[in-house]
Parts: sequence; structure tokens; C-alpha cells
Amino acid sequence: MNSRTLRQIVGAPLSLHSGATLIAAKTAVVLIDYQNEYRQGPLALPDEAAASATARQLRAWADQAGVAVIHVLHRAPAGAPIFAPDSVGAAPIDGLVPAAGELVIHKHLPSAFSGTGLADELQARGIETLLIAGYMTHNCVDSTTRDAFHRGSRVAVVADASATRDLPGPDGKAIPAAQVNAAVLAGLGDRIAEIVDTTLLATLNVA
Repeated sequence: MNSRTLRQIVGAPLSLHSGATLIAAKTAVVLIDYQNEYRQGPLALPDEAAASATARQLRAWADQAGVAVIHVLHRAPAGAPIFAPDSVGAAPIDGLVPAAGELVIHKHLPSAFSGTGLADELQARGIETLLIAGYMTHNCVDSTTRDAFHRGSRVAVVADASATRDLPGPDGKAIPAAQVNAAVLAGLGDRIAEIVDTTLLATLNVA
């Protein structure tokens, strides 16, 4: 079977490919929910260690390229079983703690745009391209990516810096995290976003 994406069917070219030029001043890396809840406990992600290590590389690439870094952190109400304010679980993962000068957005819904000032910040900074990565791929990454696309941004998801967890299927049997992750990325890549990795980003010309 020769599967093609909607992007391929309509002839939409890839804007991010080896040797392509990325305008640093109009680009931001959006790091979603790199928080300790995903390292242990009920939300522990099988691929967290590898994805978080790659996210650190992504952040270092952005710093070197002069691309803005935006941290999105989930915050639940006080007393919540996960992501409670000031809890260990809500704290950023080591090596991905926001630094001085990096924008921090706190959200309480899956999309980083819902009930936050992210859209206004992007407009004020002239950001047109978003490189999105984070946890979990099927939830907050998916929701934020779709919102960004619908708001007119050029969007890419950095696949090797994103991860999710096993989910129960309709029949009650677990769907492995890798399968969930692949399906969500395929869905986004069909129309909404380009799916890239850190190896590709390293080949871009950043102006």
C-alpha cells in the first residue's frame, strides 16, 4: 500500500528539510511539561529518560542558534493528586529548568494556548514558526500543535524529544506507548505539522 499524507496529496512542500533556512528571530522552541510527574508514579513514561536527554540537546541547539525557548508547565489546583503547585512532581526535570530570559507559560488544560497568554506573547515577539516537543505526545503536545496550526503558525513536532505512555484500548488491553506515540505523530504529520527530529534540525541554516 502506497500511503501518502494529505500534505503530499495536495503538493505542500516540506519547509523544514536538510539545508533549509530557519529565521531565528521568528522561531521558538516550545518545551511542554518536562516535569517530574513523568519520571515516576502513575504517569511515568517508558521513554522519558531518552526523550528528556534529547530535549536537553534541543534546548542547547536553540541556545546556540539564537532561537527563543518557551517552557510550558502544567499546574493543577492545590491538593490535586498530580501536578499540585510546589510539589516535587510539578517541578521541572533536571536540566530543563527554565533559565533567566526564557519565557514560562503555566497552563491548566492540555493546550498551552487555552487560558494562557501564549498567543499574545508569540504575536508580540513576531514568532511565526514553532518547534514543539514534550509530554505527553497524545495529549498536551497534540492539543498545542493543533491549536498553533489553527492560529496560523508554521508548526513542527520534534519527535525524538517527545514521548507518551501506555494507554488502555477500547477492549481494555494496553496499547504500548511506542504505538500510541507513532499513531499520534502520524496523525499530526498528515496535515497539521511537519514531524522532525534533532538530527534534521542540526542540518538547517539558521539566519
